[in-house]
Amino acid sequence: MTVTLAGCVGDDPAGAVLLAELAGAGVGLAVRTVTGAASGTIVSLVEPGGRRSMLADRGANLDLRPGDVPAPLPGGHLHLSGYTLLDERPRAAGLAALAAAAAAGCTTSLDPASTGPLTAYGVPRWLADTAGVGLLLPNADEARLLSGCADVTDAARALAARHEAVAVTLGAEGALWASGTTLVHRPARPARVVDTTGAGDAFTAGLLAVWLADPHGDPAAALDAGLARATEVVGRPGAR
Repeated sequence: MTVTLAGCVGDDPAGAVLLAELAGAGVGLAVRTVTGAASGTIVSLVEPGGRRSMLADRGANLDLRPGDVPAPLPGGHLHLSGYTLLDERPRAAGLAALAAAAAAGCTTSLDPASTGPLTAYGVPRWLADTAGVGLLLPNADEARLLSGCADVTDAARALAARHEAVAVTLGAEGALWASGTTLVHRPARPARVVDTTGAGDAFTAGLLAVWLADPHGDPAAALDAGLARATEVVGRPGAR
């Protein structure tokens, strides 16, 4: 599976180092360097037990334009960060990418990002923007907010009525898959939790690798793959 990252970085050493790291890992790059801008930066504050809060300066990320996203290959896949839609500046690029993916017959997935920005953006507006997404990957709080359901299982079922499939991360309780009448829960793997930064993204990577290889396969296998990646991340400091 080949992967291309589309985005923006600043013309600073941090951006250059990150691009070199990604290229060294075999990731294709469609990344524009924004002159005079700083690369996006996140400070993660980790509490005892691994819970974290974040302070973000999105920097050059906010300069993403529709032309920065390559035309999708027919039958490929687009994964979009929800943060792309939550600010007016990159929103057009996110919506254009989703439309182009649909026109090319691609599968799509999306991570809703965070409840605070989602609330400020407006749930009805978000639901309208993302109605065509195939696989939604919220955490439990995001699933409750987007569905209006207090119970996370009800939330997953409600969102699965809008999307082909939904995979909800539940922290220490594992993850939940809903699609059609199918509902699958998988427990989290035993782990010594040091830092939960990046666990959700790691879950997404593991799940997508399995799901894209066999979209009609066993969802339990996709959930287990995602949980295995998340377990690796939470056991050490940092988001790698």
